[in-house]
Amino acid sequence: MQLEGKVALVTGSSRGIGAAIAGALAAAGSDVAVHGFQDRERGEQVADRIRAVHRRAIFLEADLTRVESAAWLVQQTIDQLGALDILVNNAGVAILADVFESTPEQWNLAFDLHARALLLLSQAAAEHMKPRGSGKIINITSISGEGVTSPQQVVYCASKAAANMLTRALAVALAPYNIQVNAVLPGTVETEINREQLAGPGVRDGIIRSTPAGRLGRPEDIAAIVVHLAGGGADWTTGVLVPVDGGYML
Repeated sequence: MQLEGKVALVTGSSRGIGAAIAGALAAAGSDVAVHGFQDRERGEQVADRIRAVHRRAIFLEADLTRVESAAWLVQQTIDQLGALDILVNNAGVAILADVFESTPEQWNLAFDLHARALLLLSQAAAEHMKPRGSGKIINITSISGEGVTSPQQVVYCASKAAANMLTRALAVALAPYNIQVNAVLPGTVETEINREQLAGPGVRDGIIRSTPAGRLGRPEDIAAIVVHLAGGGADWTTGVLVPVDGGYML
């Protein structure tokens, strides 16, 4: 298997894209630390599915808006699974608000999760990866960090742009230690988080019409790219932002 013997931590993996990523990494041979917050039952179910394919799995619950959670998650992964080879920073929040209604609280939440937690988790993971001389950090950001996808996403776009630039900066900073840092930029991937929004009048059809591939994304579309970036075939790929959006940005 491509990732046989590897250990991965996937934040925000109790459902949606994160759960698909955790499952795909396990199918490729990796043991996985599943993470969620106030979603233990579903997180444990993801871990159970991974164990069913004969990989080790644990569930870790932590609030990533708390600064101390990042180091704790990394240390728990190492303590319980023995190492950390792959970090997937997937946890995030969807924020939709008119520019005049965007609040400091929304700003803080978006940047705490999409930027600060990404940096702190990457720091903690890299401290472990550095003496081992290898590691993969993969950030799930968004095409909204490269272009304005909606006037209702001012705060969201800004925080995802920060995540994309952090990816580039971390790639340069960690390259001397053979740690590759890349990002996957999903377009509109249908999950339960955005199902209500997509059900709005004309929303789904409008996005599909603007997507050359002619459909919305699926969680497994994102997971497949993550597995590639986590493997040895991507050892000379770093600082790359990979749009997975059916051509929408084009």
